[in-house]
Amino acid sequence: MLYNSQMETLRKKLESPSLAYVFKKALYLNTTSRCPSACRFCIKFSWSYKFHGYELKLPKDPTVPELLNAIPNDLRPFDEVVYCGYGESTYRLADLPALSEALRKRGARRIRLNTIGLGNLIQGRDIAQDLSKVVDAVCISLNTTDPVAYLDLVRPLPEYKNQALTSVQEFSRSCVKWIPDTTITTVDMPDIDAKSVETFAKSIGAKFRLRPFLDEYEDQ
Repeated sequence: MLYNSQMETLRKKLESPSLAYVFKKALYLNTTSRCPSACRFCIKFSWSYKFHGYELKLPKDPTVPELLNAIPNDLRPFDEVVYCGYGESTYRLADLPALSEALRKRGARRIRLNTIGLGNLIQGRDIAQDLSKVVDAVCISLNTTDPVAYLDLVRPLPEYKNQALTSVQEFSRSCVKWIPDTTITTVDMPDIDAKSVETFAKSIGAKFRLRPFLDEYEDQ
């Protein structure tokens, strides 16, 4: 009961549009609304960039001080802090070291990155080693290993289209090398071959997780 009360107090303190939000026992940092893809299953479209009462559409990327001012000084009540909004946090790669250092000073137990996996294309190089210095875990949304299905599901930006799936798979392999706690995920939809994604994850030494599909009828 005390924990739930603390979470509700923190929820009320977060600003709108939200630079951070609370979900279950984690604090999520909304670092950007920029995204290299327009995934067919992404709830930001049906939920109008909202998530359980939080407004996550950002007019611009917040600065590091703005992000830190939006969160509690004591992060110990949270199981983890997650870089995840409706945008892709690897756009903010240059800011993650300062953010993670500050989060750890505030008592963050664990720092995780949720990503669509196109960070190497965004930054023009392999970024896994850089990420290993700022996060404890990474979850990569792969969703399919079929090139045709990938383009239909993930819908990457035109400049990334031809290299996207190969780049995500290479990024995944590199993350396993540098970040032992690497998880490959896929959303649970009827037309997605989750087994192929699980097979790929296990073949490179990553964990696998099947994510529930959230649709427009779920309580926001």
